[in-house]
Amino acid sequence: MMPLLALVIACRPAVESAAPADPASPAPTTPPVTTPPEAPIGSPSSAEDLDPADGSVSYALTAAPGTWASGGVLVDGYAYDGQVPGPTLRARVGDTVTVTLTNTLPDPTTIHWHGVSVPWAMDGATWMDDPVAPGATFTYTFVAERAGTFWYHPHFDTERQVDLGLYGMFVVEDPTDPPVAALELVLDTVASADAPAGGHGGAASGWTVNSAAQGGRAEVTTGPARVRLVNTSNDGYAALVGPLRVIGADQGLAAAIVEEPLLVLAPGDRAELELLATTTLTLTPYSVDGGAAWGEPTPLITVEVPSSEPAAWAVSGAAPSLDPGLTDVTYTLQGSGDVWLINGEIWPDVTIERLPLGASAVIEVRNLSAANHPFHLHGHAFEVLSVDGVAPTSRRIEDTLDVAIRQTVRLLLVADNPGEWMAHCHILPHAHDGMMTVLAIEEG
Repeated sequence: MMPLLALVIACRPAVESAAPADPASPAPTTPPVTTPPEAPIGSPSSAEDLDPADGSVSYALTAAPGTWASGGVLVDGYAYDGQVPGPTLRARVGDTVTVTLTNTLPDPTTIHWHGVSVPWAMDGATWMDDPVAPGATFTYTFVAERAGTFWYHPHFDTERQVDLGLYGMFVVEDPTDPPVAALELVLDTVASADAPAGGHGGAASGWTVNSAAQGGRAEVTTGPARVRLVNTSNDGYAALVGPLRVIGADQGLAAAIVEEPLLVLAPGDRAELELLATTTLTLTPYSVDGGAAWGEPTPLITVEVPSSEPAAWAVSGAAPSLDPGLTDVTYTLQGSGDVWLINGEIWPDVTIERLPLGASAVIEVRNLSAANHPFHLHGHAFEVLSVDGVAPTSRRIEDTLDVAIRQTVRLLLVADNPGEWMAHCHILPHAHDGMMTVLAIEEG
């Protein structure tokens, strides 16, 4: 958690380099000062629950402008409650969640509950509803139906407002899970001052973990450790070198625990790891323009964990559903540069696909472009039936799925949440430049 330093208006400054040493300078005659070890990185602070009653939680968030530190770079941006990442919101399965947003920004804004099945009026998408105006408040209310690692961010001027610092983690806990140590890590990239607005692939000066520069450390006093990860970057892929013990993904605990040799978190993705000893999470270069990229691996963060045995996670072991072989909705992803399309259409001039409430439908997503696209659907989770015709080894439930170049994925959707839901690429510049549409779930 990094506090706001001042209220300002500006853009991100470049990092200043230290002056080079003078080779003619005499050698020091006194011992060098020992720099104390860098303080460990902790989880972002949690918001205060204003409702002490069982079965409900209530939070108040204020969105405001200010200056915050991102990996050692001062950023003139926005924040929730004066910190970036914003305070972690917590609930238990079945809780009624109430969040009152006060907007003190100079711009309208909203909160979208990424990965959470909320009523359509609470989704924070503004294509048919008004955003929260400057100086106004809005109260979001919904029931936390599923345990998992989720996050919240605006869905108005999304690319810009997320990049300025408006994001935070939302954790829904299952009280029957093993009571292990927890660590929450919010990942982002530090964009350069000359990164093109509305584009992607601009230079980045590294990753941050809870706004601290990559390469730091965290401490967990007891093992094992449950590490929750969310990638909030606009277009950066966090590719972590394994083996990593993955116990959960977008929608909570996985059906089976697996040791992943490479864990790739696309923008918007989440994962849950179980660490049984001190582990350095290491990033390998990975690009939106095709996957593995040139460069050397770099440490993201070292998590110090006492050696321990695995916890007894209640994974289901469920097998994947069978593909019925029919397709109800097809989304074809195309485009390049500053033009990105779904089914040959650019947002907001799109054809709305429609499904009846309660239908079990197959969505096929085809990527015909020369870039990866994390496909994200609001208001619902979906099961991955296959990737390029290959079914997963166990049931896989997601809400954000990276679709690689020339790849086809088939998804099983239970259309159980009525509304007109946005479906889009979570490379936020791609969504900004047109790769967004609507799927309507209709009653009666």
